[in-house]
Amino acid sequence: MAEIIREEHIVLKNHVTDWEESIQLASEPLLRDGYFSQNYMDAMINSVKEMGPYIVIAPEIAIAHARPDENVQQVGLSLLKLENHINFSEDGHYASLIFVLSAIDNEAHLEILRNLATILSDKEKVNALIDATNAKQIINIFKEND
Repeated sequence: MAEIIREEHIVLKNHVTDWEESIQLASEPLLRDGYFSQNYMDAMINSVKEMGPYIVIAPEIAIAHARPDENVQQVGLSLLKLENHINFSEDGHYASLIFVLSAIDNEAHLEILRNLATILSDKEKVNALIDATNAKQIINIFKEND
C-alpha cells in the first residue's frame, strides 16, 4: 500500500469552499503527474452531481472515482486531508479524508481498494489519519498495513 500512495500525492489543507474544490485539490497530484486527464477529474465531479454523494463511504471518508476510460493512463491514489470536513450534501454526507482513485480498467485498481478498505475499516487508523498533521505521518499509517 505504501507504494501506491506516495508522499507527493498527499495534500493537506485547513478547509475548502465546497465538495467540488475538494475533488479538484485531491486530484491535482495525479493530474500533474499524468495519471489522468482533466476529463477524468470532470467525470468524477459530474458523477457526484448526477448520482449524489455516493463517494462518501463513511463519516469523514470519501473515495472519488469515475468509470475507467481513455482519460486514465495509470492506476493511482491520492489524498486530500482537511482539518475541517466538507459537506457533500445537506443530509450528513461529510468528509475530511478525500481519496481520489484512478482506474485504467475494471480490475487493476481492486487490490488498492482492498488494501484501502482494510485500513479504513480500522477506526484507530482512520482516527490517526484524521489527526495526522503531515504527509509523512499519513505514509507511516499506510506502511503499518504492509
